[in-house]
Amino acid sequence: MTWKKYCEEKKWHEAANLFPMLGEQDAADLADDIAKHGLQNPVILFEDKVLDGRNRLLACRAAGVEPKFIEWQPNGTSPLVWVISQNLKRRHMDATQKAVVAYEALPLFEAEAKQRQKEHGGTAPGKQNTGGKNSTSVSGKAREQAAKTTGANAHYVADVKRIADKLPDLLPKMKAGEVTMTEALVKAGFKQAVDAMTSSKSDEWFTPPEYMAAARKVLGAIDLDPASCKAANKVIKAERFYDTDGLSKTWKGRVWLNPPYGDEGPQFVAKLLKEFKDGRVSEALLLINSHCTDAKWFRPLADYLMCFTNHRTPFWTPDKDEVGGSTHGSIVVYFGNDQQRFEEYFSQFGPILGKRKTWKLQVEPAVLAA
Repeated sequence: MTWKKYCEEKKWHEAANLFPMLGEQDAADLADDIAKHGLQNPVILFEDKVLDGRNRLLACRAAGVEPKFIEWQPNGTSPLVWVISQNLKRRHMDATQKAVVAYEALPLFEAEAKQRQKEHGGTAPGKQNTGGKNSTSVSGKAREQAAKTTGANAHYVADVKRIADKLPDLLPKMKAGEVTMTEALVKAGFKQAVDAMTSSKSDEWFTPPEYMAAARKVLGAIDLDPASCKAANKVIKAERFYDTDGLSKTWKGRVWLNPPYGDEGPQFVAKLLKEFKDGRVSEALLLINSHCTDAKWFRPLADYLMCFTNHRTPFWTPDKDEVGGSTHGSIVVYFGNDQQRFEEYFSQFGPILGKRKTWKLQVEPAVLAA
């Protein structure tokens, strides 16, 4: 047989199949580039299967160019870990996609772990054989390694398993980036759609006007909302707002933040903490859902004053002109020195709890002028 035998899916390594193929247009562009400039990176084979380069291989066939092949050589890591690393470097995958890859990689990591145990007399290297717990240990270690190798959130990997058990047809769409984790959980019946109301960037629900009126009383004005949109800003009235890429942009001045629900939310909170401590954000209010108090990312917020609402937050929608009630209360966290003013205007929504102290920020002149 010629090299074209490797174009058949049965000749593709299981590790390579963890990642989706290029879309039709991207595949056509790759074939056109190879036709003009030749194949720049060879196709990698392992155990007579394509370990890396399926898209390049098919593009070569489409362009009528014979590909170059090299055999994968062990370099201190397994072929599974290597191929995941290669694909993560060249692909821009979100947290949902990484979690699906980690979930689908679990059986391969488990197989590798069992093989290592077999090579060491039935135990993992450096461990004593403990009897019937080996299988559980292997599965646990495999889950940890799958999450760590892909950079996936371990909680998300567990969510993917729940979704796969109930609606397996969603996984390809999740891996392709067409369905987010939150959307999948809603479709599978594990999360209520109103959870989206915890985000001011939601397509449906926005922060209630009475909260924003109090926020402007506390801050004086809102210089920036880094997670918003045009419709929401009609109520928030921030001088500037970011509707995309808020995490990569500069935050300065007085900030209102109602972070997007899902994997990006904790990242927005972490950025706010850093920007405030570094002095670029002079004062801020953060609105989050009260069910997140057990999350690791919530712990640093305990150093700040908070309002715990005594009611379910009446978020609103501009399209349907209706108000919806969250299934949980909310927490408004205050970053700044005028804590008395925060208590004055937010105590109407619920009790004020937390540490009362003065924040002495050492702000360099260059930071303020930036």
